Amino acid sequence: MNEHAGHLFVVHGRIESVIHDAALIPVDAAFNFNPGWRDLVGASPRVPPGWDRGYGRMKEAPDRVWAVSTGDGSEDYAFILDRIVGALERVDKFRDSYPLKRGEGTLPLVALPVIGIGLGGYSEDRGKVLHLLVERLTTTAKRLDLDIALVTPDPAVYAAAQYARRKVAPRLPGRLEESAVDLANSARSGHLALLLGAGVSAAAGLPGWGALIEGLERRFGMEPPGEGLDISLTDRAELIERVDKDGFKRQVAELIKPAKRPSLPHVLLAGLDCHQVVTTNYDVLYEAAVFATGKDIKSVMPWASAHGADRWILKLHGDVDHPEQIVLTRRHMVRYDAANRPSAAVLQSLLLTKRLLAVGVSMTDDNVIRLAHEVDEYRVQHQKGGTATFGTVLDSKGDKLRGQLWDGQLDWINLPDEVGMSGFRALELVLDRIAFHAARTSSWLLDERFDGLLNDREDAALAADVRALYDRMSKRGISKWAPLVRRLEELGVQGENQRRLR
Repeated sequence: MNEHAGHLFVVHGRIESVIHDAALIPVDAAFNFNPGWRDLVGASPRVPPGWDRGYGRMKEAPDRVWAVSTGDGSEDYAFILDRIVGALERVDKFRDSYPLKRGEGTLPLVALPVIGIGLGGYSEDRGKVLHLLVERLTTTAKRLDLDIALVTPDPAVYAAAQYARRKVAPRLPGRLEESAVDLANSARSGHLALLLGAGVSAAAGLPGWGALIEGLERRFGMEPPGEGLDISLTDRAELIERVDKDGFKRQVAELIKPAKRPSLPHVLLAGLDCHQVVTTNYDVLYEAAVFATGKDIKSVMPWASAHGADRWILKLHGDVDHPEQIVLTRRHMVRYDAANRPSAAVLQSLLLTKRLLAVGVSMTDDNVIRLAHEVDEYRVQHQKGGTATFGTVLDSKGDKLRGQLWDGQLDWINLPDEVGMSGFRALELVLDRIAFHAARTSSWLLDERFDGLLNDREDAALAADVRALYDRMSKRGISKWAPLVRRLEELGVQGENQRRLR
């Protein structure tokens, strides 16, 4: 895999809910656009110069936004594809004129929806549109060395887009492909839980632990320790808090709050639809990424009960909405167990009962280390003969020694070594591949609008036969067929005479 080659990512969410360097949105021939794009395009966007070519930059927009005309919906979709590529080429032409929002060394990321299937006139031919669009975007991303995020909030369109790139998405090298499949299977079965650390939010522009401490030292007018002084970050935080014990945690929250858009890792993880998530991060960006998929996190622990909650997240160290419970200093760490033992027990329960995927976690947090070692000792004492690891760490820093320390307990994947590129880039590509394998690809299967993805004639004929069977059963109106009718509806059937049987 080439670190500098552009890549097509498929994202379940909304464009405004993922950090990007530029965005493309659809408009019709008269420059009308869906009101849902208002936050991206501004109040009164004007027709761009050179609009006769069918695309142009909306300069009044708050961000870099390019409009792409879908015409009146009667043209061959190939013309729409040419306009999309034309807009991407313009973004590429001026790529060096703007700082990259994901940080130095990254590629520009352009976000766009599945152009044409909303109000653009191509909704009834979604399968063909996705097939053509995914193929063209994949080749264009590589040619221009641009990252492209194809974003949709619709779960059926998301699953179909993942299916559409099954022949063009690159495989991961070595054992990583097998690991991605294994983790995806755990996600599909509901057995995967997440542990998220600062590395996930760093991609959204938030400081890591060290940078956060340095920022606090500047705020409080303190000099950082000189070279050669052996003082930990938690002890440095302790010294800062002594300057203003009452305002310290509030200042921590103020440094984190400005970040509003989730990172690409956030949205890729949200697409896995894991129902149990633990994080040491103070921000609320993962929650925002989940909400953008149309799903809800019913409980944010420890401030709300998770009883009956289908999805929950546990904030181990507090967050910006509850700054009084932020954990950062040595004193906070030492007192953690006494004040938060039930929260710690939740993480240990996941280590024992789920497959835990740790992302953006360096495994240097004293609390997390202690809890994991307690679980390992429990397994040694009570699970004789058990040799399986209890989690997977996607290590973007390439910390070989720390990986050796956790050998036999955690499946430590050294991303820079195994992918052969910088860890941050490798993390994005690995998460995208896991999401590709984890996509629930059945929700579009019997929807006629996606028939363009069924290239096999037998598959297309079989889908038509099942739809006909559905029509027969739904017209019968007999409740004994109701479970099968409902299942076919979940697979995308849209019968004209549909009657839901309960």
